[in-house]
Amino acid sequence: MAAVLRNYARNLRKTHDHLYSVNGYLFTTGCAVASRALRRRRRTGAVAVKKRDPYHMAVTALADSAGAGRFGWGRPLVVTALAAELGLSPTPVREALARLAGEGLFDHHPGRGYFAASPSASDIVNLYEMHRRLANWAIDLIPRGAKPAAIETSALRVEALFASLVSTAGNDVLNRAHRRTALQLRPVRHVEGEVAPVPEDQIVQQEQLLVGGDFSALRQALEIYHQDRMTAAQTVFSVMRRSSESIDRI
Repeated sequence: MAAVLRNYARNLRKTHDHLYSVNGYLFTTGCAVASRALRRRRRTGAVAVKKRDPYHMAVTALADSAGAGRFGWGRPLVVTALAAELGLSPTPVREALARLAGEGLFDHHPGRGYFAASPSASDIVNLYEMHRRLANWAIDLIPRGAKPAAIETSALRVEALFASLVSTAGNDVLNRAHRRTALQLRPVRHVEGEVAPVPEDQIVQQEQLLVGGDFSALRQALEIYHQDRMTAAQTVFSVMRRSSESIDRI
């Protein structure tokens, strides 16, 4: 009888140990699965929140509208009217205007509010001179044999060309400076497309030189491009100055 009881007790301990091990594994595995699921929810939730975030929505909408010339030249921007147009409260719109004014896309006059940019002909020339220098700096920084970054076809074509050139250089300071300059040039380029468009063959040539890695020839081609843009500055300014279209009329 004693031997039978000892065997029973031994088997009972084995069963207990096995169940403890299995339960422990299931508990640990369950925690790991739950943790991964929570991390996924947090990641996807963060993306969804950012997409729905009123501030980022306002920044994107206002930058796109300014780049398309929808605010005219030097016109006052009424926060409440913009907020109503965008379906947002005034606070994120005001914060977005402050950020974009800091990047030079809008003008801010303390005590008077925000205004659409009003660049003069000399301002346009200076912007293109800055742009020319940034492009040359990018060419100077590109390592020998570097493969050019892909040209984003969904963006404004000429803007995408320079974004690829600057990205290939791989310098964060240069990237930020170019982004700011490109943002300020966007409404100028919008008007250029109507009154002084960049010749198609000129853009194609620059794209081919960039993709082919012929940066010496590209530098020469970009000099011609920038000189042409500076020459057209007075014509572009005259058209921008007459612009009276605002978001209220769209």
